[in-house]
Amino acid sequence: MKSILLVILGLFLSCSTYATTHAGTNQIWHGPFTITKLARYYDGAHRMTVHVAETPNTTCSVTNEQKMATYHYDNNSDFSMQMFSILATAQAQNKKVMLLLDHTCAANYGLNVHGVEILSN
Repeated sequence: MKSILLVILGLFLSCSTYATTHAGTNQIWHGPFTITKLARYYDGAHRMTVHVAETPNTTCSVTNEQKMATYHYDNNSDFSMQMFSILATAQAQNKKVMLLLDHTCAANYGLNVHGVEILSN
């Protein structure tokens, strides 16, 4: 009886590993990715760019070919800094991430980053 309960508990816990985090309208989780480079900068607006080792499979050629996504809204320095901090933490710990990307492909920046999920391994 104990072994049956342990098997059921193990199956239940393993199912939660595959649970997905909610994505908003016109947003999709992509990954898992290994971060290769991060940038936080100002070019008339506050930006954060993340480059990954794996080739993304998105509808945006800039993101796919340059293996990058960017937070590229004009006036939200807080969110771009938060994304930079979270991604820098994941990179320092060599953790893979999922990136929440929208559907708008900007010519210079690729897809817009709306969220980050750090994976255990």
